Amino acid sequence: MTFGTRVRRYPLRGHADAVVHTERALAELQRQLFPIANRSRFGSDSFVPTLRAVENQDDYVVSAELPGVASEDLSVVVEEGVLTLRGVRKSLDWSEELGEKEKEALSTRFERSIRFNGEIDEGRVTARSKDGLLRIVVPKPEPPVPQVVTIPIEAR
Repeated sequence: MTFGTRVRRYPLRGHADAVVHTERALAELQRQLFPIANRSRFGSDSFVPTLRAVENQDDYVVSAELPGVASEDLSVVVEEGVLTLRGVRKSLDWSEELGEKEKEALSTRFERSIRFNGEIDEGRVTARSKDGLLRIVVPKPEPPVPQVVTIPIEAR
């Protein structure tokens, strides 16, 4: 398979991988340069889920790696063409019996947003979570079908 063939079949794959690697490198650099700024006031490390977006002919498929995040702690919202993923990642020591400060110390909130290149059908977006992976399918709107109307001709 030649490189040209791969680019035509998967036009965004190389770009998406570059974005993911750049985000990881910047996050690691920030952790090393500012170790105290990357901790909440109670000392828990920040969590940034890895997102990958692929554009297909009929839809966009967004996948997120969310290890240790329960599906009931996730929220997926689409508003004005922007997909926003919000959630809370709880530590293994987290329980309902803890006080509010301890709960906050043992949990990390996160939020990621994606704006799409084209129009999307916000009413048909679906999300499915399994084993720490979230898969969101964002359909593109169906192209309008031209209607043919036959107009009767009156003879006088």
